[in-house]
Amino acid sequence: MEPNDFDHLLRVVLQQAALVKIPYSPAIDPHVRINTRAKKRFGLCICKDGCYTIELSAMLLNAPEKSCCQTLAHELIHTCRGCNNHGDLFRYYAAVMNEAYGYHIKRTNSPQELGITIESADEKKTAVYIVKCLTCGKEYSRQRLCAVISHPSRYRCRCGGRLKRIR
Repeated sequence: MEPNDFDHLLRVVLQQAALVKIPYSPAIDPHVRINTRAKKRFGLCICKDGCYTIELSAMLLNAPEKSCCQTLAHELIHTCRGCNNHGDLFRYYAAVMNEAYGYHIKRTNSPQELGITIESADEKKTAVYIVKCLTCGKEYSRQRLCAVISHPSRYRCRCGGRLKRIR
């Protein structure tokens, strides 16, 4: 199976956005960067000196093309004036793209929604650090020592529960 050509898919999404009159920035680098380290996010829009670079996780290389286009469209919307966050204008443009192309652009997507399988069991085997929610029991694994591992009492789980380092 050939990996996805992100640069080609970006050109497709640019054409789609133009057809539905999404006012994206003309200063977008035509080459999509591939991030091999990203494990929790699928895309990123970087603005530096008024020029935009879009970065996708390597996890999307073998994902369905529609998932890649959806993620590229999400990042493309961030290049629109007033859309550097996920506010009302961002949601409006996302709704336009969703309606026109059958995407499901929203603030975040799960790997399952994008058709990506991630071996969480393998991740836990290789995880150096793990914190656990004392309320719901969810475990968060990390490869490196970070603030949430060093000071879990300063953070909360999504359910609102307290975190405790277990490894």
